[in-house]
Amino acid sequence: MYVCLCVGATNQMVSDAVAAGASTSKEVAAMCGAGADCGRCRCTVRGIIQAALAATDEDALRGLALDISPVGSR
Repeated sequence: MYVCLCVGATNQMVSDAVAAGASTSKEVAAMCGAGADCGRCRCTVRGIIQAALAATDEDALRGLALDISPVGSR
Protein backbone atom coordinates (compact mmCIF):
# COMPACT_ATOMS: atom_id res chain seq x y z
CA MET A 1 0.00 0.00 0.00
CA TYR A 2 1.16 3.53 -0.64
CA VAL A 3 2.22 5.32 2.51
CA CYS A 4 3.62 8.52 0.99
CA LEU A 5 1.93 9.81 -2.13
CA CYS A 6 4.44 12.66 -2.49
CA VAL A 7 7.22 10.25 -3.46
CA GLY A 8 5.23 7.07 -4.13
CA ALA A 9 6.71 5.21 -1.16
CA THR A 10 5.02 2.00 -0.04
CA ASN A 11 4.80 0.30 3.32
CA GLN A 12 7.27 -2.30 2.02
CA MET A 13 9.79 0.44 1.22
CA VAL A 14 9.44 1.79 4.77
CA SER A 15 9.79 -1.73 6.23
CA ASP A 16 12.87 -2.31 4.08
CA ALA A 17 14.39 0.94 5.36
CA VAL A 18 13.79 -0.21 8.95
CA ALA A 19 15.33 -3.60 8.16
CA ALA A 20 18.35 -1.73 6.78
CA GLY A 21 18.77 0.12 10.08
CA ALA A 22 16.41 3.11 10.08
CA SER A 23 14.70 3.61 13.44
CA THR A 24 13.26 7.14 13.12
CA SER A 25 11.02 8.84 10.59
CA LYS A 26 13.95 11.09 9.60
CA GLU A 27 16.13 8.07 8.88
CA VAL A 28 13.34 6.46 6.84
CA ALA A 29 12.90 9.73 4.91
CA ALA A 30 16.61 9.78 4.13
CA MET A 31 16.51 6.17 2.88
CA CYS A 32 13.29 6.01 0.85
CA GLY A 33 11.82 9.50 0.87
CA ALA A 34 8.66 8.68 2.84
CA GLY A 35 7.83 11.62 5.10
CA ALA A 36 10.40 13.96 3.61
CA ASP A 37 7.99 16.23 1.73
CA CYS A 38 4.69 17.45 3.20
CA GLY A 39 4.81 15.23 6.33
CA ARG A 40 1.20 14.00 6.28
CA CYS A 41 2.40 10.39 6.29
CA ARG A 42 4.85 10.67 9.20
CA CYS A 43 2.38 9.23 11.72
CA THR A 44 1.86 6.20 9.47
CA VAL A 45 5.62 5.90 8.91
CA ARG A 46 6.20 5.95 12.69
CA GLY A 47 3.57 3.23 13.13
CA ILE A 48 5.30 1.03 10.56
CA ILE A 49 8.65 1.64 12.27
CA GLN A 50 7.22 0.65 15.66
CA ALA A 51 5.56 -2.47 14.26
CA ALA A 52 8.70 -3.53 12.40
CA LEU A 53 10.94 -2.97 15.42
CA ALA A 54 8.50 -4.82 17.70
CA ALA A 55 8.43 -7.78 15.31
CA THR A 56 12.23 -7.78 15.22
CA ASP A 57 12.41 -7.73 19.02
CA GLU A 58 9.88 -10.56 19.22
CA ASP A 59 11.86 -12.67 16.75
CA ALA A 60 15.04 -12.03 18.72
CA LEU A 61 13.36 -13.18 21.93
CA ARG A 62 12.09 -16.34 20.27
CA GLY A 63 15.62 -17.07 19.10
CA LEU A 64 16.95 -17.19 22.64
CA ALA A 65 17.30 -20.69 23.97
CA LEU A 66 17.45 -20.65 27.74
CA ASP A 67 18.69 -23.70 29.59
CA ILE A 68 16.72 -23.80 32.83
CA SER A 69 17.62 -27.33 33.89
CA PRO A 70 18.74 -27.74 37.52
CA VAL A 71 22.44 -27.32 38.19
CA GLY A 72 24.27 -30.64 38.05
CA SER A 73 21.69 -32.36 35.85
CA ARG A 74 23.55 -31.63 32.62
